[in-house]
Amino acid sequence: MQSPSNSANLKILVLFTHVWCGGRAGGAETHALQLMKEMSLRGHQITFVAASGPFGEENTPQGVTAEYRLPFQSLNPLDKLTAYRQLIEIINRHQIDIVHAHHRTGGYFAEAIFRRTGVPYVITVHDIWHHAPFKFLHGRFLHRMIAVSAFIQRGLMERFGVTEQQVRVIHNGVDPALIEKASAEEAARLRERFGVGEEVVFSLVARITKSKGHYDLIEALRLLPRTLNYKCLIAGEGKDKKKLQALVARYGLGERVVFCGFQANVPALLRASDVILQPSHREPFGLSIVEGMFAGKAPLVSDSGGIPEIVTNGFDGIVFPARDASALAKGIQLLVNDPALRHRLGEEAARTANRRFLLSKTIDETEACYREIVREQKPT
Repeated sequence: MQSPSNSANLKILVLFTHVWCGGRAGGAETHALQLMKEMSLRGHQITFVAASGPFGEENTPQGVTAEYRLPFQSLNPLDKLTAYRQLIEIINRHQIDIVHAHHRTGGYFAEAIFRRTGVPYVITVHDIWHHAPFKFLHGRFLHRMIAVSAFIQRGLMERFGVTEQQVRVIHNGVDPALIEKASAEEAARLRERFGVGEEVVFSLVARITKSKGHYDLIEALRLLPRTLNYKCLIAGEGKDKKKLQALVARYGLGERVVFCGFQANVPALLRASDVILQPSHREPFGLSIVEGMFAGKAPLVSDSGGIPEIVTNGFDGIVFPARDASALAKGIQLLVNDPALRHRLGEEAARTANRRFLLSKTIDETEACYREIVREQKPT
């Protein structure tokens, strides 16, 4: 394989071995969507391969010139072999320069293909691979990785035998134009729809599961004075939604908590809010926090995972110990009662976001990573 020059456009295969849901599944899909769109705008050719499944099969991501669905999630070993062979055919057909894999399974396929074809790869690690077997061996056969936070980088180095040279940190980024496009009218309509008047609005945008801290939030709200003037918007779906709704009803918090369901227009929801909540127990990075910061909203977040890499306590947000409902309640009460503090933290949060978490910075660093890897790969 002949390495392209620095000025040459690359032929990139984006490998997503989970079932593709068109951006509804979380940060990994959002990141991949942004990556493919922005890389195509820079002149690179994008081939997209995802797991076959019931969702989003007809919804080709923007910027993709060729798209394929393969049976990566099948439990049948013969299907895995079929996927591997078809991947090699796709790589040869499109003369791919580099494979960008997402998730652990994608990394395994990318390494196997590299050994067969010599086409180099990089794996973006969106979360620690908790269920991976033989963790300590991964550093021996997976060559180049991108971690979306230093927290994940440390985990790979400590548990997977990965060296610092094998994994670099590239934080996820946000296009501020997507946040700014939400109008005041859209935000006002959302506030009206969810029954918001003059209350201070706290919004939690996340999949509804125990690990995201939703139960801690409801316990914190239970501790607050009944006269406190706030409204909590919970956006998203998840397996624990009905249990959480039952808990809200049991505590008599129905007038305080609104379950908003899946929100396609997250920027409008952010604009309709005063504070962005993220009480996670385990958060690899925290893209929704960054989105809220670009909207100029004060973050009230746990100290889990990669979140402290985003928010500095007392400077551009309030950071409390994960799983500590009492500390979360104190943070909510403080921000309700101190509008000047909310405003100051929101302004600093916006400055931090624009300085450190622009999507263009993420794309610049990822593109440089591609070129470095392709350049280092010897021709075969």
